Amino acid sequence: MVCLLLACTPAIAEDTLHAHVRSDAADIRALIHDAADRSPTVRALLEEIDQSNVIVYVRVRIFPSQLLEGRIGFIASTSRTRFLAIELACPRTRDAQMATLAHELHHAVEIVRAPWVVGADTLARYYETIGVVTDPGRDRLTFETEAARETAARVRRELMASPPAITNPYERRR
Repeated sequence: MVCLLLACTPAIAEDTLHAHVRSDAADIRALIHDAADRSPTVRALLEEIDQSNVIVYVRVRIFPSQLLEGRIGFIASTSRTRFLAIELACPRTRDAQMATLAHELHHAVEIVRAPWVVGADTLARYYETIGVVTDPGRDRLTFETEAARETAARVRRELMASPPAITNPYERRR
């Protein structure tokens, strides 16, 4: 889901393998890393974002609706860099969060491919052409694309075919 008027504070990237997709939370960095390990689709999305002028911050939150799995929003832009935020719903299973991450990363790539999208207004105009409005009655516009839904479904299949490695629960996560 693409959500406009998202306000958040950029996170600090530590130990991030993909420099343009960041989180200040170790468990989210591990989620991104594990998703990339298990899904060629997620790897490709991360690589495309890493080659762009877009920085994506990822965090989890509890949404007012259990139906909302995640969203992406525009934070800000400079003459050189555009900043986005992905929020993933919690609590969810790890694989569900990975599929949602892929869905939202797909939206990030849609934005990467549209260099004229530099704020909430241009984001809304762009998604009016490539997506559909999903909830026009709320205080913010939300959009969806079929391509992002297909990406999430593909990643779910990839995750089922690539079960997580069994790790020592006492080992410190990345």
